[in-house]
Amino acid sequence: MKFSVVVATHSFAFGTSQGLKAYLERKKAPHYFIQHRLFGNPLTWFIGMIDTFWKVISQKELFEIFIGSNRLNAFVGIWLKKFGKVKKVVYFSPDWVEDRFKGNRLLNSLYQWLDYYCVTHADITWNSSTIMDLDPMMQQRLRAGYPEVLLKKQIQVPDGTDEFPEIPLSQVDRYRLGFIGHLRKGMGAALIVKAFPLIQKALPKISCIIIGSGPEEKHLRKMAHNSGIEFTGFMGDIQEVYKTLSKCAVALAPYRNTKDNMSQYTDPGKVKVYLSISLPVIITSVPKIAEEIHQKQAGLMIADNPTELVNAVIKLLTDQKMLITFRHNAHLFSQKYSWNTIFDRALSLTLDYKNQASI
Repeated sequence: MKFSVVVATHSFAFGTSQGLKAYLERKKAPHYFIQHRLFGNPLTWFIGMIDTFWKVISQKELFEIFIGSNRLNAFVGIWLKKFGKVKKVVYFSPDWVEDRFKGNRLLNSLYQWLDYYCVTHADITWNSSTIMDLDPMMQQRLRAGYPEVLLKKQIQVPDGTDEFPEIPLSQVDRYRLGFIGHLRKGMGAALIVKAFPLIQKALPKISCIIIGSGPEEKHLRKMAHNSGIEFTGFMGDIQEVYKTLSKCAVALAPYRNTKDNMSQYTDPGKVKVYLSISLPVIITSVPKIAEEIHQKQAGLMIADNPTELVNAVIKLLTDQKMLITFRHNAHLFSQKYSWNTIFDRALSLTLDYKNQASI
């Protein structure tokens, strides 16, 4: 692999962009990685966009591909192409939410306009999805009135897994649950905290670790006071995340079934983190990958309510044969989504693509 790549992204936790950086390093491919923290103030978004534009425009070389993660970065890439600094632009679309900024019509309009602009003007769009046909984000764009011809330049690029040896049950805390995620509404941490006392009644040895931070963190810590749930706060090092979660027996992904939960349209990264280290997943049926986890017996798919979460945890942790089987299946399932497999395919399709989808 000899072509040069720009990867521009915003950081909160390890995700596809960081996985791509590691992949390019393994392949010894020339690349320029630009990352900004994503804050809530829109002014910082535009400062970051200007910084990315300036960093690339200042380089002497012409880059083969610009991969912009989310609308803001892809928009910059499109204009860098107009200025002759990149040959091909990829818009990596990590999510879709119809009403992203509740109560702010201006920001919502800008958010949706940027998506349309990026899908239309980028050479190709990578959608975060495991559905290799008409994925949920494609469906939403069609419902929103996007021309069907634009489907020709959208491909699915799910989150990937890192390769680790299978972790036997004898090396973990037999009654420890793990969760990683952004601590905000809809991501399920509150459901865990509410259900935990009921799990404790049935399994007195139970413990739980929650990795992550966000607007709900202070409230959740207060709710879980003296409950046996441990909060670590944000962990920026993915290897430290793996080390911490690998001591757990089971992982939790209880996404809430709400209209504005973007997880119903995208491929959630936390699930791939869990699978990388042989963790069976208890997951609500909100994201599409829940059905695959159920089919592969790599975890349990449940409805979005505390009772089902409690019952699933008790069922899995009290049935050692099932737990061992599910951990083995999680390890096998993870191999389907290795970063190498995902990016080999995505970059091959991107390099071969001829932009014929015009409107």
